[in-house]
Amino acid sequence: MQIESPTDEGRRLAASDGQTSLMHHAIGASIHRGIPEFSDLMLACRHHLALTFVVSSVFAGTLAMVAWSWIRPSYHAEALVRVREKQNVVFAPQTSRSEDLAFFRSQAALVRSHQVLSAAFDDDEVQPLTDVIPDGNRVEWLDGLLRVETQSGSEVISITVHHETPSVAQAFCNAITRAYLDEITHRMTSDRKLRETQLEQAVVAADLQLDKLWEDLNSVARSVGSDSSESLTIRDELQFQSYRDFAQQLQAAQLRGNQLQSQLDELQASHEGQPAVSDEVVEKLLRQDREVSTARKQLMGLELQCEQMEKIAASSDSPQMRRLTDQRDRFAEELEQLIQRTRAEISEMLQIQSQSEHQQLFAKLKQQIDLNRSEKEFLRERLTELNSVVVRAAPKTAVPLDMSRHAVERQSRLADGLWKTLQELRIEGQSQPRVALQSLATLPTQANHSRQLKAAAASGAGGWILIMFAVGYLEWRDCRVRSPRDLVSRSRLPVFGTNSYAATQSKFGFGFRQKQTSGGVREAAARIFLRNQDSADSVTLMVTSCVANESRHLVSQELAVVLGSFHRRVLLIDCDTDRGQLSRALGASRSDGIGQLSVGNQAPAVETIAELLVATNDSEVDFMPIGTLNADHAWIDPRTLRHVIDAMRSRYDAIIVNGPSWMGSTEGALLAEEVDSSVFAVFVDDSRWNQLVLCEESARQTGITLSGSIFHSGTGKCGLRLQPDRSRTDRTASSAADDTQRETALCLEIDALQDELRRVRVDGQPQGGPKESDTMTAKTEDVTHS
Repeated sequence: MQIESPTDEGRRLAASDGQTSLMHHAIGASIHRGIPEFSDLMLACRHHLALTFVVSSVFAGTLAMVAWSWIRPSYHAEALVRVREKQNVVFAPQTSRSEDLAFFRSQAALVRSHQVLSAAFDDDEVQPLTDVIPDGNRVEWLDGLLRVETQSGSEVISITVHHETPSVAQAFCNAITRAYLDEITHRMTSDRKLRETQLEQAVVAADLQLDKLWEDLNSVARSVGSDSSESLTIRDELQFQSYRDFAQQLQAAQLRGNQLQSQLDELQASHEGQPAVSDEVVEKLLRQDREVSTARKQLMGLELQCEQMEKIAASSDSPQMRRLTDQRDRFAEELEQLIQRTRAEISEMLQIQSQSEHQQLFAKLKQQIDLNRSEKEFLRERLTELNSVVVRAAPKTAVPLDMSRHAVERQSRLADGLWKTLQELRIEGQSQPRVALQSLATLPTQANHSRQLKAAAASGAGGWILIMFAVGYLEWRDCRVRSPRDLVSRSRLPVFGTNSYAATQSKFGFGFRQKQTSGGVREAAARIFLRNQDSADSVTLMVTSCVANESRHLVSQELAVVLGSFHRRVLLIDCDTDRGQLSRALGASRSDGIGQLSVGNQAPAVETIAELLVATNDSEVDFMPIGTLNADHAWIDPRTLRHVIDAMRSRYDAIIVNGPSWMGSTEGALLAEEVDSSVFAVFVDDSRWNQLVLCEESARQTGITLSGSIFHSGTGKCGLRLQPDRSRTDRTASSAADDTQRETALCLEIDALQDELRRVRVDGQPQGGPKESDTMTAKTEDVTHS
């Protein structure tokens, strides 16, 4: 029995512990990936359409029913009030069209005003409902229940109050309506009384002034007398006409001065309320700046280069890509600094320009006001001179009499107009009111379920979206292999079966599919085994997977059958200590196998190994079961597999080992060191690409040779069955029927010598060589005697 050295045992334990820690670290890193995008989650749901539809429908329906039962229906009580846009008048209207529209539109705001809502709580119909009113701000609570709608064409205002109790909705709606009518009636009455009072005061003042002017006229008439009427001269007429012309000019100058002063006040107010600089003007000038436009073109060029590099699948960690990214970021920072600096300069320039224009306009208006002031002073002086001339000529002319008569006539027209306006206002006050009640709210009998419908619809839609997000997130986080591009875009090794699988799929993702289950297996057989057909040694390959629940035994069987169809002698060995699916599938789970071979320095005899082989229905394929293993400690020593491969290498063209999973067992990496290379079996809708990436990285760091991954659909049967009754030497006997027994013995002896030389080359020393040679010589003699 061969005893393994402590150095080898420590090396294997260290490799196993390092691999385990690396996998745990990599699995944790793969779980905490970036946040998926909305499109990724939506596309991920297409793999679980039935599940998404059923769960989303159930969850959305549940949420909709909960929202429907949680939200109570409300009752709407509605009152109608008519507000005329145009006031009914007998004489000329006193308001304009814009004022009428403003009055009608302001009524909705008046209904919701604090005065009206506060007065509604004092209504007799609302007083018994104190238990319904919540504590706190009552006005805000009532404003939340109120809805006011205006209909301009029909001149109707709709006042609606909604509440869960019909009587409460009716009471508050009527209270608000009555409070609004009282408020608008009080306002219109007070406004009319105030205007009437002001007109009465103006009329009284005009009458008093008219009486005074009549007294002045009478005194002037007595002083002038009737004899002086003939003393009027052309000069007096001209002076009187000049006096009137200068008076008109003074009145026009005063009007123009008032207009200039109002323009000056508006200019000052607009300048104080005007913002410093318009952002639109700054942005427009900023886009026209030459330096900014040049820098933006350079930045766009760099971004275009980065996009082109990404389209040609350049790695983001490549030096050229990193250099372009750094240069783009540096140009972006410089562009931002240039924009900030240029924006500040443009804002300062516009501010200075605006202030300059305002100062020029302000100076121009002041100059015009000064000129107007000078003009008014000049006209006043001329009127004073003319008045003094007229006064001095009063005893001789009738000019003062005409002037007094003119003043009396003007004041009389003013007084008559005021009296007329006062009488018209009093007459209009007796007309029909502008605001009238159409109907109070009645007790609502039908509930309004709009809130329930909206809440149910929103809850159902939210439930659908939430379940779609959940299913999409689980699918996105699950990293299932759905298509060959999931492996090709992430694996560093060749992927066998991508073209054949793509050819079996429908063009639009649905419809019938061709049944082709061995495309990847045939490609792997051609590229791994058949291209090495000129080699003297047989090729050994271990088929493994990432986790234990993947049916990698299907790939092992199909690979053996495909090689057998190419007339290659194949030995299929089951070393799957995870589940033993291959032996169970072929019906050899209780048969002795590789697990019953003894482990030691002495290699097992060829006859012992040959007794464990089981023939199959394929004459080119032999099978070695895994044997009956201890359930508590399922273990196959790597040295046992090494001895079996060394003993059977010369008799078979290919040795396929159905190995354990890479992440499910500890001896996966140890068994992989005993074969030439290993392949990963990847199954559609079962395997995960992140686990495959972790396994490839682990194998690369441990120095294990990998040939790639075999992409498999996960379905189909290879047709391989065991036939223990069939002799495994039938093929040898049929192929050497014309040879002599001596030639057969010589062939067996040559095979034994080749096995011995290969063992010496592998182990470095010819241990057990003589015994093996004697065994093979004895076997040759037995064949010769037979």
